[in-house]
Amino acid sequence: MNAGRAGAVGVLFVSALLHECAHLALLISYGETDLTLTLRPGGASIENAALSAMPYKKLLVCALAGPAVNLLLAAALFCCERRCPGPFFGQAARVNLLLGGLNLLPLSFLDGGRALDCVLALKRKSPVPDWARRLADFIIVLLLAAACLRLRRTGRDALYLALFTAYCGLAATRKSQFVAAF
Repeated sequence: MNAGRAGAVGVLFVSALLHECAHLALLISYGETDLTLTLRPGGASIENAALSAMPYKKLLVCALAGPAVNLLLAAALFCCERRCPGPFFGQAARVNLLLGGLNLLPLSFLDGGRALDCVLALKRKSPVPDWARRLADFIIVLLLAAACLRLRRTGRDALYLALFTAYCGLAATRKSQFVAAF
């Protein structure tokens, strides 16, 4: 692995860790204790039995905290790149922009899906039905797959989008259960 790719992996790890720390910080500030952080190759989850009883407004803020940190980091790193040109700041900014942006997709197992669930639940005064979540996940995964095919036909490198689409497809097909994972 060359130094550029090793640096990108390191930046991705640190960015993902800061993303999860933002979720944890808010949950702790809301008085949640006994939180379990599980890191996996495809992402991370924070679990606690009491999270399902947390008010939707607080869950919404917690869900958006991770992507917000990544998007703010991306903005700061782009500013640093302007002052100190070089490959590191730009690459780190793009990693954070991608991580924050992808996590805002409205898939039920991503932060954007959790935020959308909270907004809809606040409006409806009840949780979103599980079948509606699964249907939305399926449609979004199909749209991502179509975007991947479109990029492939135009000759652009679609490896990252292809991997993300595969991940989303696998996650959408697993049995759905409510686990407040961020």
